Amino acid sequence: MRDFIIDKPESLKAHHKVTAVSMSVIFWFVTFYLWQPLISLIAWLMGFNLFHYHMITLEGFKGFYELLLYYVLIIFVLGFLFLLWAKVNQWRFRGKDKRKVSPPVSQADVANYFKVPAQSYQQWLSEKKITLLVQQDSNRDIRVESI
Repeated sequence: MRDFIIDKPESLKAHHKVTAVSMSVIFWFVTFYLWQPLISLIAWLMGFNLFHYHMITLEGFKGFYELLLYYVLIIFVLGFLFLLWAKVNQWRFRGKDKRKVSPPVSQADVANYFKVPAQSYQQWLSEKKITLLVQQDSNRDIRVESI
C-alpha cells in the first residue's frame, strides 16, 4: 500500500500560517538589509544627502576603496558557485522531471488506509478536535475519541 501525501495548506492552523508569514517577513528584512548599500547609493543619486555625508564628509570612500576588491571577489565567487551548483543539478536531474504534483487523496482512500468505515471517517471530519489512539502492536489499528 502506498503512503499518502496530504497537501492542503488551507487546513493549516492560524499559528502555523502566522509562523510562515513571520519567517517570510524576517527574511525580506534580511534581504533589504543586505541591499542597503546599493539602496543608499541610489538614494544619493536621486538627491538625498545621507550618502554624501557618510562617504564624502566623513571620508567613508577610503574604507570603501579598501574593501572594493574583496566585494568584487566575493560577488564573483558566489556567482561562480551558484552557476556551478545549477550546472551540477542540471547534469544530475537531466531527463527527470521531479516537479510532479501528487494526486489528491480521496476521503475513501484515507478511510481505507486507516482500515475504518467511510462513515466513521466522515464523522472524524465533522469533529472540531479528535484524539487518535494508535495501538503499538497492530498496524493502523486506531480508535478515535472526540474531545
